[in-house]
Amino acid sequence: MKNRWAKIALGAALVVSTVAVLMIGGRRFMDQRQTTAEITRLREDLYRARVSSDRCRNSLAGSESSLRTLTATIDSIRSRVDSFEALGGGRVPSERYEEYLGVFDSYNDSVAAWEIRSERLLTAEASCRAVIEEHNALSDSIQALLEGAGITG
Repeated sequence: MKNRWAKIALGAALVVSTVAVLMIGGRRFMDQRQTTAEITRLREDLYRARVSSDRCRNSLAGSESSLRTLTATIDSIRSRVDSFEALGGGRVPSERYEEYLGVFDSYNDSVAAWEIRSERLLTAEASCRAVIEEHNALSDSIQALLEGAGITG
């Protein structure tokens, strides 16, 4: 009888330990699947953020180049305004006044356009900074998740 109870106890212990191992293994498997899914999602988000970041940088580079070109044009127009004013010792000769006004108005219009473009560029830079910071945060998140999972990335 003792032997029978020992066999039953041993069988029960075996069943309990098998169930425990299966539960722990199943939980670990589910955790790994969840981690893998999270890594995949973050990688996809990181890719989209990289594309947005690259587009932003390229757009900023184009806008900055355009603003530099406009600055050079404004400087050239300002030189023409100064040359009119230099003709008469600080006063524009009356026979050149109409031409001077046209150049002066062009200068003023260009400066106004420059101010608008400059403001847009500052706004775009702030927006791009946010996009780049989002990209960096995603990169940090995926790196931390990989390190936490024991995966070197």
